[in-house]
Order: sequence, then C-alpha cells, then structure tokens
Amino acid sequence: MTEETFVRELERRADDVHGVPLTFETVRGRAVRIRRRRRVATAAAVAAVVAVVVAPFALTGGTDQSAPDPAPAPPVAPGTSVLHERVLTLPDGETIDLPVDNADVSELGVLTDGRIVATLTDSATIRVFGPDGAVQASYPSAYASITMSAADDAVAWVGEDLRVQVLASGVAEPVVLDGIPMPGEAAGVIDAVLDADHLLVGDGTTTTGTLTTDGYTELATPEPFRVVDVSPDGALWAVTTLPDETQQYGCTGLYDPEARKIVTRSCDVYPLGFSPDGRLLLSGFFENNMVGDVSIVDLDLERVATLDPGGATTAVSRFGWSDPGHVLAGLANWQTSDWTLTRFDVDGGSEALAGRSSGLDPELAAEYVMSE
Repeated sequence: MTEETFVRELERRADDVHGVPLTFETVRGRAVRIRRRRRVATAAAVAAVVAVVVAPFALTGGTDQSAPDPAPAPPVAPGTSVLHERVLTLPDGETIDLPVDNADVSELGVLTDGRIVATLTDSATIRVFGPDGAVQASYPSAYASITMSAADDAVAWVGEDLRVQVLASGVAEPVVLDGIPMPGEAAGVIDAVLDADHLLVGDGTTTTGTLTTDGYTELATPEPFRVVDVSPDGALWAVTTLPDETQQYGCTGLYDPEARKIVTRSCDVYPLGFSPDGRLLLSGFFENNMVGDVSIVDLDLERVATLDPGGATTAVSRFGWSDPGHVLAGLANWQTSDWTLTRFDVDGGSEALAGRSSGLDPELAAEYVMSE
C-alpha cells in the first residue's frame, strides 16, 4: 500500500466516523504511571510499504450486542493522530513534518487549535509545536508526561518546580496552578483533565483530590482508588483499586462520580481507555514497554473480544480506538524488531495497514506513537 493510497483510505474512514477516537495509555515517566489509554488510537501514519510478511492477526470472540435503544448519541471523542518517522498524520489524512524522532517521544497530544504537544523523554521537556510543525515553546517538566482532556481542548503537566501547568486550546501560554500536595520533594501526578479548570490529581497510586485555579481540594470517595480514564460524557471514571493480600495489582472498576459509588468491579481485566462513544473499554497490562492480555470489555467489565497479535514473538506495543467499532495496534516482533500497524474489527477480522522491518526496539520505544 503506497502512502498516497493509505492517506486516501484514512480520509475515507475519518469521514465515516466523523472525527474519531481516543486513547492510548502509556507508561508514565519517573512517576511510574501506567496511564489510561484513553483515546489512544489513530487514523494512522506511515510513509512506507509493508516491508514484512504479515502473519494472520485476529480478534477472537466478538460483540453480540443488540442495537441500542433510540436515544441521544453519546459524545464521541475527537480524532487522534500518529507519529511515525518524523511525520504526524492527522485523522483527516493531513500530514505534518515534525522535527522529532519517535524514539525521543513518549506521549503526544493534539489540541483542537492544531497545536501539537509532545513529551521528550531524554530531557523531560514538554515541547509545543504549531499547526505547521514549527517549534513554538518548550517547558521543563518534573517528568516526561502529559494528560489531555477528553475533548482535546486542554493539556496539563507537572512543571520542573512541581507546580501544575495547563495549556488550553486557543490560549498562548499555560496557566500555572498550585503543586499537588505530596510529602517531601516528591512530584504528584495528573490522573485526568476534566476540563481546563478542573484536574484530578494524586500520588501515582491513588487519586487524592481536585486541582483548580482556586487550589487543591481533597476528593471524598467511598474507598481509595486511582482514576485511569474518564468517559467522553464524564459520567463514568475507570479506576483501579488498591491491592490486598489476594491481589497483586488490585482490581478495576467503573465509578459514578454523581452517585459516588463504584458501579462495576472486576479483578480480571485492566481497563485503560473508553471507546469514543463510551460504550466499551480497551483493557491491557503494560510490561516491558509493551501490552499483554489486550481485550475489549463492556460496561459490566465483561470481555467481549480479545486481541490476538499472532505469533509467540509478536506483542502489542501501543493500541487504541480508531472509532467505536475498530481498534488500531502497533505490533512488534520483539526478536526481529519488525513492525506492523494493524486495524482490528471489534466483531472479528483485521487489516495490516503498514509496517517496516528492523525498526525500533519495542522494549525501548514505539514506531507508532499515538496521540493521547
């Protein structure tokens, strides 16, 4: 598949889903946060022909869901973008030359005003690019991590001085908020950006409070948990609970902030990101910079499909929603460092969109960096 053909296909799919997807979870920097994978998906990018023989991939299982009752459509998360070989491809197929290597970027976000925000791992720098790809500003951070709002209209990070900075779409400079209360010189983490004025923050294990321009307020919840994602309409939070003597990693749940209770709980899945329409979640377990046990779960946290990358030496590097019915994954052979970008249907089937041989070591970096 040539780049031109691939871009045309992306444009067609973007039109079909009117401004698609979400997120993808990645490993947090020094805060050691495995963050939600909200809207990590793509209408993707690559400037090469598939250079490897692609093994058969499949989603096992499938959704046996009846058509929803007539009701107002839920909010759909905005589209995401993919960085590959210094080219960023937007959901509509437009490409932007970006002067940064994939190996240097751990997280990426695109604001609704067109600005691109990337974390540079080697220097813990937050870099802002204009819609044309030109560097506009750089901000030192406590660790190389950003948190995007569900609407992509704001992005937040912890500055080098441990105060929180929030850059809103259409605003030239970030607003500086108070630091996240932590013992000693430790840096807190931003778990979710509800909007440009309201953040959920914590210590990397538990979401402890909200941070606004008025300061920090403790979050009153029936039990400790950490927020890993927020549904597009804000009605549900995907959370992880603390482990006990029977659980090494704790359990996961869906929390209703209005009712102030966990409405669904499971100790068998690891939800990281809501689908663009909020009806499903992607689940996976990060290890060695890759993801295992990748599944799709419903709002009861029951598995409806499992993503099978195919082959004992092939693993999922990054994954996310390309639209409510499809999942995009960067797959890597950890022995040969061969890569493919594959689109999976929720109901089964898959399509290899692009790839390359002898790429980056998947334990260290990702050939396909997807926007938050």
